[in-house]
Amino acid sequence: MRKATGKLAKVSGKNAKVDSKLLYDEWANDYDNDLINEYGYIAPKLTVDKFKALVLKKNLKIIDVGCGTGLVGQALYEHGYKNIDGYDISPEMLKIAKQSKFYKELRQIDLNDKPTNLPKNYDVLICVGSFGYGALGPIAIRHLIGLVKSGGLLFIFMNAEPFKSQNYQKHISTLETQSLWSVNSIDDYNYMSKLDRPGKLIIATKN
Repeated sequence: MRKATGKLAKVSGKNAKVDSKLLYDEWANDYDNDLINEYGYIAPKLTVDKFKALVLKKNLKIIDVGCGTGLVGQALYEHGYKNIDGYDISPEMLKIAKQSKFYKELRQIDLNDKPTNLPKNYDVLICVGSFGYGALGPIAIRHLIGLVKSGGLLFIFMNAEPFKSQNYQKHISTLETQSLWSVNSIDDYNYMSKLDRPGKLIIATKN
């Protein structure tokens, strides 16, 4: 099976050190083609399949964190979820997401920093592919939890390599100990059909 090359390789491996905003701005126009056609990227589909099985009300207020060009928004929209906002660090990615018309509101924000002046009343949060080297780090999980109403679900899909090397399980368990959320499941998936790319799908409930 082939190996990651180009910009995907830059955000792969524990030695990856990138400026996320700069890299994703440069990648924006080729991102969908690179991931879907070159690597068979299926993380949005995997996550939204679980999402639609658990989130039965279509009018709930959804935040897509790290929305990028809108791949997750598109998958949600096609299943009838149309009350979606999106946050991303890259203004160039957001320009493409805006053209898609899948989102009600889009904002440029780095959620490694503690967010201010953001709604904290989302019914559901979905975040696909935004945690990892050079992107969102473990500290950002706490910030994501803060965006969601008590009782709301969070779906976080991430690469399994940083999950292990950066000990995400410890951070996840600490947040449970602090009664900030309750983890419902952590499941393993390979999320690129043309690469060996193990991932973790975390589903949790805001306490």
